[in-house]
Amino acid sequence: MNPQPRKQYATDHWIRSLDQEKALQDYLEQQSKAYSRMKNAFIIELIGNIHHKRFLDYGCGPGMFLSHAVSSGASLVVGVDIEEAALSTARYFAEKQGIADSCMFMTCNRFPVFSPETRFDVILLKDVIEHVQNDQSLLNAVAQAVAPNGIVVVCTQNALSLNFLIESAYQRIIRSNRNWYGWDPTHLRFYTPEKLKKKLKAAGLKCIAWRAIYLIPNKIPVPHSSGKRFYRIETLTQIDNLLGRFFPWNRMGWNIIVKAVKI
Repeated sequence: MNPQPRKQYATDHWIRSLDQEKALQDYLEQQSKAYSRMKNAFIIELIGNIHHKRFLDYGCGPGMFLSHAVSSGASLVVGVDIEEAALSTARYFAEKQGIADSCMFMTCNRFPVFSPETRFDVILLKDVIEHVQNDQSLLNAVAQAVAPNGIVVVCTQNALSLNFLIESAYQRIIRSNRNWYGWDPTHLRFYTPEKLKKKLKAAGLKCIAWRAIYLIPNKIPVPHSSGKRFYRIETLTQIDNLLGRFFPWNRMGWNIIVKAVKI
């Protein structure tokens, strides 16, 4: 049986925009929200010291973490994305920051094959595996590309979260929307921490640290008459900052982030 085609973003989504400046501004506005700031801070924390290390961001989008890697002194910085428009924006962002010569960009429909000489010390998959049909195949390829003692950081959606339990019950039971997988219509699945751990282990990767964000829902629907879709209580993100590093809360957020090493 042939796999189902990858779900595409709408043409007006920033990730497919040919207007690089607008795409970048839309992305940066999204990343300015407390939810994204907390997620990005935890990712950087788990990536750790990458000075003189080789860094790969698979699904790099406009390249925020490529910028972090260059400024942190990484010896090799590679961004890979399936969307050429996203990579075009990443190149534009890198040029604006004066780091374009320090980055490599690759457009690929699947995880690239690298020679043993170019294995990476750190590979990041931020909000990627929930979009991929064969997630186990992807993780297997990632594990092959990791250098000895290298790490993989994976960020994805969590079925073991308060927001999922509330919103999923509403969408799937009350609205009979059985194919609901969160706020992004291109998602294919959610994970539990245990399921994600098993998939990483099957790829030869051992989980060593967890983080979680959006422990308490802070994006609240509002009446249509207000002119807004949501009201954000962003101060609730401080709960993530206080608890999102510690068990069991670091397995219970809407987003879970895991750091794994090659076994």
